[in-house]
Amino acid sequence: MNVPNERHADSRQSKGPILMRLMLFTVMISSMSALMFNVVLPQIGEEFRMTLAQTSRLTTAYTLIYAFGTVTYGKLANRFQLKTLITFGLTLFAAGSLVGLVSQTFWLALAGRCLQSAGSAAVPALALLIPARYFTPDKRGSAVSMTAVGVALGSALGPVVAAVISSVADWRWLFLPSLLILVLLPLFRRNLVHEPKGIAPKFDWLGGALLAASIALILLAVTKLEWTYGLAGAASLLLFVARVRSKPRKRSSSPGYSGTGPIRSCSRSFFSSDASSLLCIS
Repeated sequence: MNVPNERHADSRQSKGPILMRLMLFTVMISSMSALMFNVVLPQIGEEFRMTLAQTSRLTTAYTLIYAFGTVTYGKLANRFQLKTLITFGLTLFAAGSLVGLVSQTFWLALAGRCLQSAGSAAVPALALLIPARYFTPDKRGSAVSMTAVGVALGSALGPVVAAVISSVADWRWLFLPSLLILVLLPLFRRNLVHEPKGIAPKFDWLGGALLAASIALILLAVTKLEWTYGLAGAASLLLFVARVRSKPRKRSSSPGYSGTGPIRSCSRSFFSSDASSLLCIS
């Protein structure tokens, strides 16, 4: 019987519920940030004399970077500690909020939104990794459901909070609630344990480029209603799928949960030989 491993597993089990409560609030703030600016796009357009299509870049860019960044963070977890990734992500998210808060031009506000998105993309990836590594298989379902609660709360509160803030203050103050996420960072760092890392797979830059191109082109097609972007996006997506199927599948060398009963945690990413960056937990 390996006593140190059992103690390590018990420590993870005790910290898991704490981490998921923190993640609930983190996901809620992240979801609020994604939706709040939809309410004030006409106001922003009036201030900068821009059309609604032009100001919608604040939400389109956020969505694009968020989609690409989420799968990226999922793979980076094979190379870096979760503590490091959450620190980087939340700090970048807060930095973007601060840039947007003091912005005086549309492009600076857009830069703030892009930084926000690049940081908040860490949240959904870690929201899946924490249940896989800190919970036994029979408890992972309830752990993941806490993330769903956070998304639901954020989606419901985002437009309401945006309407209240914009009715009494300038739209730039919508960046302020996102800064509250820094309060959670010390709590995450205190409860995330150190994890030994194996040899990380090499980055598949071609797969990453194809995935990024497909996401960008499909979003542009939906935003601009132009079928040429849609065709190009579909072609990039097909090439990405072909890239995934052409590569041999390798199991991730990063350790999963080591408590009662083994788990299979495959983190297939465009950066690895698998090029898909989807989390498979069973």
